[in-house]
Amino acid sequence: MQSGFSLQETMKILKDDHTSEIFESIEERLMNGQSVNDFISSFCPKEIRAYLDGFLLYMNLSDGLEAALHVMKEEKKEKQTLIKGCLYPCLLLSGMMCGIFLFATYILPSMLSLMNSLSISGSAGYEKLQKIIRFTSCVMMIFFVAALIIVSYALSKKQIAETYRRVIPLFPDCLLAKSATRDFVRFFTECAKRNVSTRESLQMLKRIEEKPLTVLIAENLDTSLMKGESLEEAMQNSLVESALIRFIHIAAVGSECGAMMEGYLAMCTKRTEAAIQRFSRIVQLFSYTVIGIVLIFVYSVLMLPMSMLSQI
Repeated sequence: MQSGFSLQETMKILKDDHTSEIFESIEERLMNGQSVNDFISSFCPKEIRAYLDGFLLYMNLSDGLEAALHVMKEEKKEKQTLIKGCLYPCLLLSGMMCGIFLFATYILPSMLSLMNSLSISGSAGYEKLQKIIRFTSCVMMIFFVAALIIVSYALSKKQIAETYRRVIPLFPDCLLAKSATRDFVRFFTECAKRNVSTRESLQMLKRIEEKPLTVLIAENLDTSLMKGESLEEAMQNSLVESALIRFIHIAAVGSECGAMMEGYLAMCTKRTEAAIQRFSRIVQLFSYTVIGIVLIFVYSVLMLPMSMLSQI
């Protein structure tokens, strides 16, 4: 279709035993006078369907498919970067907490009982330390699980818009604001590339129900524009991060909105990579430090019998 073939010609080229039933159903609907934009998304995979419905509101089929597929590709690439960068630090932190809890619950009591059987002085202090380690590890695990439950609820599809409204006034440049703004700009840029007007772009973005925060930002911008505000003024009064407002201000002066939006997305990519590296370093430093302290403690406990024997 990007090479100029019509939908009917494209289906004839691609038709085979696996696709014939689908293409025949599409041809039947076209013969009944239905518009392809009204039903084509029902033949698409679920992950693209929600995006395609919004884009097809003011785009033709070829542009809508291209925009939806590009957004999906960028999101998949971003998820792979996050998983690749955060998986090891998260597993390391979880393993460290579980290891300390198991050590304080099963291994350390055996070591203390050995010290008591040998009548080694100082075992009472180690018993207190065992209780402290066990209590601390339990508190950390409970806090981690509780935080995970709270965050999962707050970021659920039904609750995330309300969470966003409450958080942004207090923390306007928090991670949630950056993520929501990036998603909005990603969709908006696809519209700008195809010369869709700002008004029509916002109408399309309000249809993308899979992205509640994108819908929320689009609704706020649309309301402001309906009041007669410029895009720059509307951005300043909307729920987006301050970095985008600066990019929009430059775009308003230079009349290069599309280029500035792409520049903002490039900045977001670099910022995400830097944040992942910083998170990984902090988690690894903390985990290795705690593991080192535990090893020193185990070494000191193991050396107590040796020191006692050397004094005999």
